[in-house]
Amino acid sequence: MIMTTNANNPLELEDRLYTIEEFALAVRTKFGANDDLPDFALVNIFINKYPMYACKIKPNQNQNSCSCC
Repeated sequence: MIMTTNANNPLELEDRLYTIEEFALAVRTKFGANDDLPDFALVNIFINKYPMYACKIKPNQNQNSCSCC
């Protein structure tokens, strides 16, 4: 059996909004990312590499929504 990853959704996330903590957990679960890295830093790094995920993150009070929404 060959496992494939969708290039448009490498995390295979559901179509919903995620908190930073939920998104960081998804990245750590899928890729085994460093647990010492703060959630917001991990999410920022991942969003820089995969900007299509910016719309999956719930904006908090200090953050505007992404530019694609």
